[in-house]
Amino acid sequence: MKLTDIQPPARSFSRWLTEEEIGQVLASDRGWRLAPDGSVIAGKLRKSVIAASLTELGAAALANRWTSRAAAPGSDGSGPTHIMWGVFNARTDAEVATAIAGRS
Repeated sequence: MKLTDIQPPARSFSRWLTEEEIGQVLASDRGWRLAPDGSVIAGKLRKSVIAASLTELGAAALANRWTSRAAAPGSDGSGPTHIMWGVFNARTDAEVATAIAGRS
């Protein structure tokens, strides 16, 4: 199985990021790769599936508060996205995969 490197989006954090783009940022930071079926994989030798897609990873990040979107009064909460690096990086790959699987 050939894995593809995941690059962070070219869009700025000062703009709203989609769930897929949030997944790209997090996966790129951890060095995870994209499998041919679109799933996010950790590890080079012993491959572990983290999420079924970058979108699923991004949605789980929002749900688990690894990221947040600024909410102005009267806003739908879709303001700029902020990654909580300390909160996200404190979790192991297995913990992230378990949290994502628990959401499904």
